[in-house]
Amino acid sequence: MKRAKLRRLLLTGAVAVLALIGAYLLLVRPWHLTWGATDEEIRRPMPGDEIHASPSFDATRAVTIEADPEHIWPWLVQMGYRRAGFYSYDRIDNDGTPSADHIISEYQALKVGDRVPMAANASAEVREMDPHRSMLWVFQEEGQWENATWAWGLYEDDTHRTRLVSRLRVSYKWARPSIVPMLLVDAVELVMMRKCLLGIKRRAEKLARESA
Repeated sequence: MKRAKLRRLLLTGAVAVLALIGAYLLLVRPWHLTWGATDEEIRRPMPGDEIHASPSFDATRAVTIEADPEHIWPWLVQMGYRRAGFYSYDRIDNDGTPSADHIISEYQALKVGDRVPMAANASAEVREMDPHRSMLWVFQEEGQWENATWAWGLYEDDTHRTRLVSRLRVSYKWARPSIVPMLLVDAVELVMMRKCLLGIKRRAEKLARESA
C-alpha cells in the first residue's frame, strides 16, 4: 500500500510539473519573449541575427521613450557590471552597487572591439556600433551563453519619441547538468530585462526634460 501510494504521489507530481512546463512553453514563454514589441519589430532584422540562425532563446523586447536617441544612447554605452550597472535589480546583477542615475563621461568612449563586463567573470565584445542607432554585443564566456548576442536598436519617429528595442539570442547546449539552471534563467530573464528597459526609459526621459 505504501509503495502504491508513493507511486501515485510521484505520478501526480510528475503530471503537475509537466502541466506547468507545458503551460509555460505554450502560454507564458511566447509572451515574455516579445514583451512590448510589435510584430514589425519582432520580424525586423537586427545586428547579430546571422550568428544564431535558429536560436533556442530569441527574445525581442521594446519600450517607447519620450526622448530623442541622443538622450538614450549615453545610458546604453555606459552599461555594464561595475560600470553604470544594468538599471535593473542591482543586488542580482551588479553586486549591490546602485546603477548610475547620471551620465558617466569616462564610459562614453565605448567603441567596436571593447569589452562590456557582464559579471565578475563574464564579458561581451562590442561587435558592431552605429552611434544613436544600434549596437551589438557578443558574449565571450564559455558555456551556455558563449556567442550569445545582445542587440540594441533605436528607432525614432517624427514626434520626438523613440522605440528602444532589445534582442537577446542564445543557442542552448542541451547538456543534462545545465538544463535546470538554463530553464530557470529562461523563465525569469524577462523580470531583469523589463526592469532594465524601464530603467533606461526613466533616465532618458529625465535627461530629455533637463535638456529642454
